[in-house]
Amino acid sequence: MEKALQSFYYQFHTEQHYFLCHDILEDAWKENPNFTKQDAVVSLILLATGCYHYRRNNFKGAVTSFNRALIVIRNSSDWHTLGLEIHEYIALLRELKSLASLGQPFSPVNLPLSEHVLKEIKTTYPNFNFNKNMITNSYIVNHHLERDRSEVDNAREKALLARQFKRER
Repeated sequence: MEKALQSFYYQFHTEQHYFLCHDILEDAWKENPNFTKQDAVVSLILLATGCYHYRRNNFKGAVTSFNRALIVIRNSSDWHTLGLEIHEYIALLRELKSLASLGQPFSPVNLPLSEHVLKEIKTTYPNFNFNKNMITNSYIVNHHLERDRSEVDNAREKALLARQFKRER
């Protein structure tokens, strides 16, 4: 999970690829055979989802995601594994929720990383930085629309054919 968190923080701050952030942590989270929706990492997954929606002016989706991220982090017992200053993180989630609910424009988010985690990330990713300029690359901003979905489409088609075969029997 540590490498996934480092990759998440790099993508979140430097590349602002929130969709990829979601995927990175969700995959790592599901590798744990005892994962639950109450794990603290779920809060970061929801944060990334909220930022993705917020940047695209989907304020309702952003508020919902930020609210769920708040609920998860408040109820988690493993928040210390995230490498965040937890009180600042909770305050940030509240602020993001408020700004999105008011329809305020999105701006890049700087997570309150602990000094220890920040040093580890910079060792792994020497070009790590908080990018204050909002990324506007359409492939990143609209990733769910522009990504290669052939694998997903093939899986859906295969499942549809399996259901049809089952009905015909």
